[in-house]
Amino acid sequence: MKKRVYPALCLLLALLAACAPPRSGTRSSAAICRRPPAVTVSLMDDPDVDAGWGDFRCADLREWDLMDMEAELLSADFDTRTRWPENLPEDFRPQELLELGKDPGLGLRELHEQGITGKGVGIAIIDQTLLVEHQEYGDRLRLYQEYHTAAEDDASTHGPAVASIALGETVGVAPEALLYFIADDVGTGTEGNFVRDMTYYAEDIDRLTALNETLPEGEKIRVISMSVGWMADTAGAAEIEAAVGRARAAGIAVVCVNSNDPLLEPWMGMGRRRYGDPNQRADCRPGAFWKESLYSGEYRGADGSLLLVPMDRRTTASPAGEGEYAYFAEGGMSWVVPYVAGLYALACQVKPEVTYEEFLAAAQATANLISIWAEEGVEYPYGRVVDPAALLARLGA
Repeated sequence: MKKRVYPALCLLLALLAACAPPRSGTRSSAAICRRPPAVTVSLMDDPDVDAGWGDFRCADLREWDLMDMEAELLSADFDTRTRWPENLPEDFRPQELLELGKDPGLGLRELHEQGITGKGVGIAIIDQTLLVEHQEYGDRLRLYQEYHTAAEDDASTHGPAVASIALGETVGVAPEALLYFIADDVGTGTEGNFVRDMTYYAEDIDRLTALNETLPEGEKIRVISMSVGWMADTAGAAEIEAAVGRARAAGIAVVCVNSNDPLLEPWMGMGRRRYGDPNQRADCRPGAFWKESLYSGEYRGADGSLLLVPMDRRTTASPAGEGEYAYFAEGGMSWVVPYVAGLYALACQVKPEVTYEEFLAAAQATANLISIWAEEGVEYPYGRVVDPAALLARLGA
């Protein structure tokens, strides 16, 4: 036993030695190697606007006439730093959209009120740089380490978003889970010549698996969330698959974007009616990025085999500041992965000995088939909505 634990203990000590102590007055006492600054680049003078979409995060629109831009506003991204003109289209209420987007949906807030919050369950995330002190998760961050990132990098959009979806205090699935975070660039080369290399992720998985051996009960990592996928010919594919196998053998679930893995391929994200209730099935909609394939007959979930969780119209932690939030009208699988990881953390709280396979089987057994009716009166089934309360009840909650 001593021989098995000793290398992991050495790793933990090395991580702690490499991390700077937190500034006085901060909420977190975690081992944090660096505190990436909040985003300083602003769209205030030049927001990104295309036909049918607008990125209005941090934009000053007070002098803009938006009354004829309803299409752009329908699919707009914005945040709490966006400055709006006095006159807006009647059907565009940004504050209402932002607040609705904070709700993780599917009845989760009722479960939180019952004490099912993921408390004491560790969620590890491998992603882009993190704003470590964001109020959504800063007080539960236990480790932040960087590999292959530039020392001057600001906090990313992606890192805070996925962390808050998994375990954010107000927007997350498991609002009392513990966070272990590794930031990694996952490749080599420049922006125009970037080569994805999953060997980096494999190394990070092994770091977390070794670290977990040193953690006390009540703080163990039960799931690793990685909003990334790979093909068989991707550099490092064999290495990451082997690392995933080692983590799973050590009792850590790994959730990522991988349609070749039967434990992962059932998951898909869905949309929501613009001002719909995130907790009502009647307000669910096909996901924005795949809805056209549903109507064309190319959608693979029409047989009800896919498990659906919220993806579009989500509000997440923003890299612009520890109290800032961003609203994304359209999401992607990057938002699905941390949501699933958060659900598994809830399952681990209510049934500590649960396996990911049991969790997946319970999710499949309790999910509810959902359809949408097209204008021509045709019914389109598009998957089954996950029912967290029923899922956890099946596991014995």
